[in-house]
Amino acid sequence: MPPERNITTSIAWKVRAFRPSDERAISEILRQSREAAQWPPESYANLANSPGGVLLVSEVDAQVIGFVAARQASDEAEILNIAVHRDFRRKGVASALLLAALDTFSRSAVSAVFLELRESNLPACTLYQGHGFVVSGRRKLYYTDPAEDAVCMLRKFTAAGD
Repeated sequence: MPPERNITTSIAWKVRAFRPSDERAISEILRQSREAAQWPPESYANLANSPGGVLLVSEVDAQVIGFVAARQASDEAEILNIAVHRDFRRKGVASALLLAALDTFSRSAVSAVFLELRESNLPACTLYQGHGFVVSGRRKLYYTDPAEDAVCMLRKFTAAGD
């Protein structure tokens, strides 16, 4: 009897700018993502239309499977939220979204990117550390439901834009 093989199916997704029709999909992804910041659905369209707002989605076969929300002010930026549909987690989608946002910031002369995350969100911490973020501080009891500290992280860009 031949040994079992672990066959993985690759998915081909693309990252693109948010469209107002993406709000419903984002809301559904957030319902499955208790560790993500829970914003009202209309907040995403407002961010996308605001100066410095960055809202990107990832899609496969015309289905939105993840998003990143961020903003830039002057030469600094902040990652506000990243979430991926539960069926597509651990497949590189969050990494691709983060890299797309970082690329946007790099081309906009950003010198540093900030974010905070729940201290219990170890997968996100690992993701961010893998992309050059370092722990820069802590905010006591920043999150509610449940109450939890936030870990603050920072990534600085070099003059070469990395």
